[in-house]
Amino acid sequence: MKTTEQYPDERWRPAIPLWALASGRAFMALLYGVGLGIVTGIWSALTRAGLSIDRVVAFAIMAAVIREVIDAAASRLIMRAKRSQDPEGSALTVVTLICPAIAGSVTAALLLSTSILTLTLVTWIFYLVIIITLEKPWNTTLNHEEMMKRSRQVRLMTREHFADEIQDGRLSFSEIDAEGNYVDEDGNRIEAE
Repeated sequence: MKTTEQYPDERWRPAIPLWALASGRAFMALLYGVGLGIVTGIWSALTRAGLSIDRVVAFAIMAAVIREVIDAAASRLIMRAKRSQDPEGSALTVVTLICPAIAGSVTAALLLSTSILTLTLVTWIFYLVIIITLEKPWNTTLNHEEMMKRSRQVRLMTREHFADEIQDGRLSFSEIDAEGNYVDEDGNRIEAE
């Protein structure tokens, strides 16, 4: 799929401003940090590693923040190198697969030096599941320009389109009588509960 490239003589500008990228990544770090904290806490309880709650929380948040910073920086650098709004592809896939292991090992080395290898693997496996199921950085089927077109697209609803959507089950309406009350198929009023 072609990417949304700009002309070489133009100065490259990302479509997403830095403040929006930072706030979005901060939200994702918080969300993934909670998930990683739960997984790390379960691992600690099952293996009797003896990690306290504050250590688990500190590890999860720090690993999530490091991972998001590395991933966001790599995405921006890839976009700048390609002069495109689309970082997806093989380069981003490699970085996305490596940065959770880096984040896990750095965080474990700083906070819990006795379990570096194990916590690196826990972090990497947790993010691997997220990468495969949600992020999919290898997927280049929908580029930035096409996504923006689809979000602004207005579709005229003709009678034929309207009838087709009702027939296909994409639209359904309850019938209303002259007084504005819902009625069933037999024309009987449905009382509000």
